[in-house]
Amino acid sequence: MKTEKMSVNLSTVEMGQIDYLVDKGLYDSRSDFVRSAVRKAIERHDDDVDAFIKAPPSAFLSLNTKTDKKVERLFALGAMILKKRTVLGLIASGQKVRIRVIGMYTFEKSITADEVMQVIESCKVYGKIVASDEVKEALKELEEDTLT
Repeated sequence: MKTEKMSVNLSTVEMGQIDYLVDKGLYDSRSDFVRSAVRKAIERHDDDVDAFIKAPPSAFLSLNTKTDKKVERLFALGAMILKKRTVLGLIASGQKVRIRVIGMYTFEKSITADEVMQVIESCKVYGKIVASDEVKEALKELEEDTLT
């Protein structure tokens, strides 16, 4: 699995405690300790993620009150790619989507901001978006604060 780098600010006491645990042989390194702590914290919140993943089918379709058209909810846990042909198909059908991602969502390079605005009703990505700068700017306008 591809990893990302992040910085964490800790107190000198916390760093000393981590160094002690590493020196004692409980962890291979500071990074090993942090990865382990993050995994344990995520495991404690599995129910929250499961509820998001296992939303009832009715939660995946809703009615756009402005157009009276159904809006599909696209969900991904992991990595997903939105292809140009999918976008063009949605434009042709007049359908919109609500995107929810935990992980990474990639927009094919040929997708334009105008096309994004035509097919995406809302977008929330917890993780990383890979797209052109133009598409990333358009997505900021469509981002939601919650998963409702």
